[in-house]
Amino acid sequence: MLTLAYNRPAISEQEQYLQQFVVDNAPILALKAIAASHGDITYAQLQNLVNHQLAQWWLLPHDNLLPANNYEASYWSLVQTVSGISDYQLLGDRFILHKVATLSCYLLNIGPSPNVAAISRP
Repeated sequence: MLTLAYNRPAISEQEQYLQQFVVDNAPILALKAIAASHGDITYAQLQNLVNHQLAQWWLLPHDNLLPANNYEASYWSLVQTVSGISDYQLLGDRFILHKVATLSCYLLNIGPSPNVAAISRP
């Protein structure tokens, strides 16, 4: 008789919607963040994307403030980083550039998992 070595906990339908939102939106934000850091799009365009994604997020029902996994935590860290800086910091601050690149590469599945400080959902 076979026994399962690992049982996945049941995920609520609400949590599935939230995770799908992150999976759908994280790569788009990552690409735009990299493009903005290289000057290919304007900082205002990046801010508009972040604001649009946040507006969509607030339409979803959610009550848990903790990210479901490291991927989601990285997404919210990128959102927070992009929202909390100005255009000249994105283009010239090496620390910000490195953080945006590291988080973006991970969200695009082309880089290793970054160490993300404890963060909560908005």
